[in-house]
Amino acid sequence: MKAYIIHENEEWTLPLKKELELLSVEFEDWNVEETNIDLGGIPPHGVFYNRMSASSHTRGHRYAPEYTAVILNWLKSHKRRIINNSDALALEVSKSLQYLKLNESGIKTPRSIFCTNKQQIKVAANHFNKSLIIKDNRAGRGLGVKLLKNKDELAAYIDSPDFKNSIDGIMVLQDYIDSNPKVIHRLEFINSKFYYAVQVDASESFELCPADACNVEEKFCPANSDGNKFMILENYKNPDIPRYEKFLKENNIEIAGIEYIIDTDGTHYTYDINTNTNYNSIAENKANLFGMREIALFLKETLGK
Repeated sequence: MKAYIIHENEEWTLPLKKELELLSVEFEDWNVEETNIDLGGIPPHGVFYNRMSASSHTRGHRYAPEYTAVILNWLKSHKRRIINNSDALALEVSKSLQYLKLNESGIKTPRSIFCTNKQQIKVAANHFNKSLIIKDNRAGRGLGVKLLKNKDELAAYIDSPDFKNSIDGIMVLQDYIDSNPKVIHRLEFINSKFYYAVQVDASESFELCPADACNVEEKFCPANSDGNKFMILENYKNPDIPRYEKFLKENNIEIAGIEYIIDTDGTHYTYDINTNTNYNSIAENKANLFGMREIALFLKETLGK
């Protein structure tokens, strides 16, 4: 019995492999861009952990999520144990589905309008009377997110050479949530249970990927008391945690990072679910909490069952 890691990014998977080796857990690497998987045969027995990312296209792996869906359906048809199954993958690659499911669970999201062409975007912009954000429906890593002051600035942007449509052809117009200080919170869940909360300095960028590969050096961030862009919060309390855990279980998501922001009136808005979650080593070393180690333990426990 092995753990099988389904992914398309070696850099993001390496920390997990190291933890599995330390625990003497047998595993096999299934990079969907490199591994020859016989989908006409019988899959091996074991535990299959899906780490496919919505941002795969930014690394030249345009159809990796679609191929992963084929693999997960194959595994499901043979009743294999999958962590973050096809339901989780569907939410990973679609903001529209994320918001639909979050709202069904009573979790507040920013007001959003989804569009598929420039004309639709211009019409939708009439529903916003203050600053707004345009983002991709399938994105990841905060790439492509742009803040605009009004609909005229938006129109100028989408008619400029800088504008690029989402890889799936769907763009999102969204209320800009003003916060003070300029931070967001990212809650990490393993086995659909809360593990820890990270406060992320968002004063300089919307690109808030916590992976070490995305953050090659520690920079001073005044919004966080320890000066790092990512800071794990001690004794964190949030009455929404049980609701998040229930949401994850209902949608077959076992490992995820959920991001929310608090506006100046104190209202919480949940705006992103990352089913391919990563962790920041600087913040983890300071807090003595290690996400990939916890995932490796979860895989070992699941294999034992």
